Amino acid sequence: MTRAQRPRRRWWIVAAAVVAVAAALVGWLISSSGPEPTGPPAAAASPSIPDTVPSSGPDPRCQLRWETAPSGDLVPVNACAGPRDISGGRARGFAHDQTGAVYAAIHITMRMSATAGPAVYRPTYAEQTVGDSQDALSLLAREKSSTPSGDSRARRWWWKLGAGDPTGDLVVVELAAATAQAEASGSVAHLSVTLRWVDGDWKVQLPRPRATPMPSVDGYVALGDLPRGGA
Repeated sequence: MTRAQRPRRRWWIVAAAVVAVAAALVGWLISSSGPEPTGPPAAAASPSIPDTVPSSGPDPRCQLRWETAPSGDLVPVNACAGPRDISGGRARGFAHDQTGAVYAAIHITMRMSATAGPAVYRPTYAEQTVGDSQDALSLLAREKSSTPSGDSRARRWWWKLGAGDPTGDLVVVELAAATAQAEASGSVAHLSVTLRWVDGDWKVQLPRPRATPMPSVDGYVALGDLPRGGA
């Protein structure tokens, strides 16, 4: 072999080596990728999404229940509308909404009556009314009634909004109550209660609402039936 042929032979040897290495690399890549899938591709797993939809049905905390006020009257209560504080026979902490206003109208007016006792009605007038509470207390002390207290107690309540905004500063709640006294005359007892939102709670505008007979509850919403055997 001449000297001129040696470089040409070396070039072919190098080229053949490069081709062999490239072929080996391609074979390794094909084998590592696995066999071609024969069926349809599997569906991708759905991401986990937290369940933020509220459960159906009313909030159990907001369900109506009945309790006895110091006056002996049954009054509506729930954890959403209030009252949140019933210490000392009082009723404070009502929601600033429609239901809170209706409950406050019933609770506070029931505690403004003489049958609630001075330990309850005196601080109720002093702290939960707007107007001349001293004059109202003087009028209450002079009141006399020949009607047995049980005959004037509500057996069922109805309500409607008369004026104002229960999420604002003033609202008028119209109440109707079925009592033995009213039923004897074929009517229901009606109370028009003006409430003011003061210092984070409802207060009753004086003078004290007084019950008057009303022939029907057309246009009113039933609050709920009282428990059997109640007042």
